[in-house]
Amino acid sequence: MSGFISMIQNFDFYKSIQVDIRQKTAAGGAISIVAAILMSMLFLCETASYIQGTPVHSIELDDHDNLSKTAGAFWVNFDITFPSVTCDHISVDVEDRLGSRIFDISKNVEKIPLDAEGAEAAMLPDEHLIAAPEGHVSMKEIQEVVANKDIFTRSNDSVMLEADNFEEWVNAHEWALVTFRVEWCPWCQMLVPVWKSAAAILAKRDAPVEMATVECTHHMELCKKAGVVAFPTIKLFHFGNHVPPDYKGKRTVNDIVHYAETARDFKSEAEKAGANVSSTHREDVGCTVVGHLFVHKVPGRIQFSLKSDQHTFNREFVNFTHQVHHLSFNDVPETESEMEAIMLDHEIQDKVSKWLSQVFSSHTKHTTHEHYLKVVEYEYKNRGFGYARANRIYEHSISSHSYATDTHLPAVKFHYDLSPLQVTVEYKSRPWFSFITMVCALVGGTWSVMSVVNDVASTSGLGKALFSGDSKALAQTLRASS
Repeated sequence: MSGFISMIQNFDFYKSIQVDIRQKTAAGGAISIVAAILMSMLFLCETASYIQGTPVHSIELDDHDNLSKTAGAFWVNFDITFPSVTCDHISVDVEDRLGSRIFDISKNVEKIPLDAEGAEAAMLPDEHLIAAPEGHVSMKEIQEVVANKDIFTRSNDSVMLEADNFEEWVNAHEWALVTFRVEWCPWCQMLVPVWKSAAAILAKRDAPVEMATVECTHHMELCKKAGVVAFPTIKLFHFGNHVPPDYKGKRTVNDIVHYAETARDFKSEAEKAGANVSSTHREDVGCTVVGHLFVHKVPGRIQFSLKSDQHTFNREFVNFTHQVHHLSFNDVPETESEMEAIMLDHEIQDKVSKWLSQVFSSHTKHTTHEHYLKVVEYEYKNRGFGYARANRIYEHSISSHSYATDTHLPAVKFHYDLSPLQVTVEYKSRPWFSFITMVCALVGGTWSVMSVVNDVASTSGLGKALFSGDSKALAQTLRASS
């Protein structure tokens, strides 16, 4: 047995030194602590690198939708500000190559009014408009008005206001209902007999509401100052102060008369909602549109434009300067909480939306903006800790341009096209023996380097002088070393 042990001892690479000839020093202790800290840090970093792996990119055909519950569809998330367009008539539309056309989408879309400083203005839902009951204006009253043909003659127009007397007139009346129109607008022409009939009935009822008209064809600057983009626009004033929002009810004699007679209640509702009722012109001048849409995974377009089936728009006043705070694509989430988690994950948002609140200005009139997005899917596999929660995200490239057109209203269009190829990012860990080898190299290398440092400190006497507290001895040692 002793012979076997002696044979084993011949292979000893780590020959021990007798303990009684070793000497512990303060400098050696300090260097050992530093060495232990360095080895621990390097070990932890190497372990983290081994766990999360190294990303390996590959390109392959995207065929995930064959197995997905929402095959062939994904979500588009957007947050866009239009500083010069009010929320009244902004329409969000979607069209695609499959022939799908959806206009004026309101589901999952929120429109936030903005004032001239870009701050959020009071939001007044349409529901606060008091609906007119059937028969508020009796058939007899209407028949009496219709029988009086003089009411509908051009000489019997309601009060016609001009730029130089507009403010003076609305300031002089407790309640005033003013319509802004243009001669070439068919909707304005249809409103004329209704407007005259309503004015005649209100006068017969001694209602404290005066009705007037502004012909914007001759007073465009006044209409622009009043924030009128669509014709006809009906506004309510109380002693010269505009009561928001503009009238959005039916253009019938019954509804307009009821609206005028309940003006006081309407103003109270506006004040409860926090609206500013102490200015001649409307407070909100811009709009932020936020939401998400469910679209097909085929080439398509999301468009922001002005639409109404009861108004004519003045192209001269439409300015679609816009700021894109966010626009991204993602798979349809299974739950609302999953959707919120994705939207709040800044790492995901930094990858999928690269707009950085960029502003696109309309430097000329009638400017339409178009953005072309090439969407590429990224799939992440075998990720370690510290990465975004989504396994699949969509990145996109951006190409933008603008142009002036005289054939249609200005708009903002986002064209998107999904690539048939996807990028797969797989995090592959190194073999276990590579990890062990690297750990040994880091620990052994650190041990060796710090051993050299310790030997230098001991041989030069620098370590002893440093921890002795004798400044003169330390100075002499440093001079001797130099």
